[in-house]
Amino acid sequence: MEIIVSRSRIAGVLPHYIYRALVPAEGIAADRCAIAGTVTAPRIAGRVACIRIAPLIAPERYLEMHPVERTALASRVGAVGRRVEWLIIRTFFPEMTADSLPIVYQLDPDPGDACFWADVDNLTGIFDTVEPGFASLSAIDLGLRQGDSLRAA
Repeated sequence: MEIIVSRSRIAGVLPHYIYRALVPAEGIAADRCAIAGTVTAPRIAGRVACIRIAPLIAPERYLEMHPVERTALASRVGAVGRRVEWLIIRTFFPEMTADSLPIVYQLDPDPGDACFWADVDNLTGIFDTVEPGFASLSAIDLGLRQGDSLRAA
């Protein structure tokens, strides 16, 4: 499965960046995209429709639940999704030294926008598989190896 990993600068005096890992929506089941919603990739990646990591890794039962029933499982899916996204981002952007993925990250140097397209194991519905050991999960466990099948945008 393809994944887009990007660093985008926010306009302003200080160099603040947003880091994202997204999966192009093309090829993702329509019912998953309908529940998850799509977002547009950053301009540097080509502005393609994408899905976020957390709804992508959600188990099939999550998709079948009524929205009210989904609430209890949503926080766990979100926590694992943030961990997976953080692992992917840290593989490509080692300057991201935060212990978890922040909304906005300030860098002292100003490296500019950057984007990578890479291949990763299929992440669709992996929640039940990775949740028990998600604290020790690594990028290699996700099938992501820096330099393999890597394309800069």
